[in-house]
Amino acid sequence: MSETIAQRRHMLMRYGSMIAGPLLCALIYFSMPSTYSLADGSVAQFSSAGRACLGVLVWMAIWWCFETVPIAVTSMLPMVLFPLFQVTKVSAAMAPYASDTVFLFLGAFMLAGGVMRWGLDRRIALVVMSFVGTTPKRMVFGLMLTTTFISAFMSNTATAAMMLPVAMALITLVHSTKAAGDPDAVTHERNFSLCILLALAYGASIGGMATLIGSPPNGIYMRFMEQTYGQVVSIASWMKVGVPVTLLLFIVSFFVLTGLMFRNMGGSVPGGKEWVRNELRSMGKLSTGEKAVGLCFLIAAVLWFSGAQLRGINIDGWQPFKYLTDAVIAMGMGIVPFLIPVDRKGTMAMDWKTANEAISWDVLLLFGGGLSLASAIQHTGVAQLIGAQVAVLAGSPFPVVLFGVVFIVTFATGVTSNTALAAMMMPLLAAVANALGLPPQPILMGTALAASATFILPISTPPNAIVFGTGKIKIADMFRAGILINFVAIFVITGVMLLLD
Repeated sequence: MSETIAQRRHMLMRYGSMIAGPLLCALIYFSMPSTYSLADGSVAQFSSAGRACLGVLVWMAIWWCFETVPIAVTSMLPMVLFPLFQVTKVSAAMAPYASDTVFLFLGAFMLAGGVMRWGLDRRIALVVMSFVGTTPKRMVFGLMLTTTFISAFMSNTATAAMMLPVAMALITLVHSTKAAGDPDAVTHERNFSLCILLALAYGASIGGMATLIGSPPNGIYMRFMEQTYGQVVSIASWMKVGVPVTLLLFIVSFFVLTGLMFRNMGGSVPGGKEWVRNELRSMGKLSTGEKAVGLCFLIAAVLWFSGAQLRGINIDGWQPFKYLTDAVIAMGMGIVPFLIPVDRKGTMAMDWKTANEAISWDVLLLFGGGLSLASAIQHTGVAQLIGAQVAVLAGSPFPVVLFGVVFIVTFATGVTSNTALAAMMMPLLAAVANALGLPPQPILMGTALAASATFILPISTPPNAIVFGTGKIKIADMFRAGILINFVAIFVITGVMLLLD
């Protein structure tokens, strides 16, 4: 009976959201004013394209949150609705689905598929467990700490893609060792899967806050301060604030995930470290396939680490690695395993059947839809409308203004590119700070940090989308954990800025 009631409730929510999405879209379009006030008191126009874009944003958010239709289907709405509602041209609506970020995902998925094909992910997971221990909390801590540290020095997307096979292998190991007949085994395993995947995604975003090179918004802040105020932002001056923010967010996020949201993950893996040693012994030496995909994996990691330096090489005006982006590296190392034979029969380190199974096509569509939506938000005035809302803070004390700005940016970055949002908000907030007679530097730095605090939705940031692509996380799971950590991030960023800046 209870199952029937639950099914009816699910169907009611599904059909209700199916109607609510387009209904709210229409309501927003016809009810939103055609003008709004800017921080300096002037009036800006809000076009019909902007109102339509805002309506589609709400429509897609509802369908994504309630999973009214498959996630990938909702992600394709911009290709149809934006041209029909004259938000953007057909080419502009569809181009983001083939962006370099999407191909970064594609290459990373192929590379991860090769790693999993030969069991290298399992070997890595066993080695990780031998160092950090075999309790679920220790495994989550080890993975999150590693991800956070690496992400401080390289792309958070590349970091998440690199660490995902390790997380998946740990999940597989926990599944393979659960006690038969244990009624709580399913709950323990599900909680562990959710916890370790979210820890990976959040660790990748949190780590990017620590250094100037950790996340694009940090670099945007640096360039803006130099161009606008002539103030040089050093690595040390950034880390004075960025490292405490990262450490506090890491500690609190780890506690929220393991001590609050998913604390019921069971005990140690049966047999503990002895079991791990036996498993490593039984795997024997590295196979040729493991060596091949491992080498590709290592080369990709080194290139991701050193990409900025390589792109900067200049030989008499010639930059040989100018276009060696993260996406090019991912695609290159995703393709190379198809060319490496691992035995005399002609077996290659990777085949298309394995790649096809490893690639989450729905996630590629999801991120394409998110990028298309983010682009429309920037070009139709919706982003400017969001930025103008800081005008309500006029006359408030500085801590209140800083908190309000961090709050707005943290939640706005959940539905648009953090890089684009930071680029758009910097000049707006600089003008607001000058108009209110407040110091711009802490407000702008808080904006850059808040732009990386993206924990709510898969489209918020590539690491979220990557872990969502495993199929083990629902949007509702990510939202419940992410909304709490979002608020934690707001207080942490505001507090650290006020104390240390």
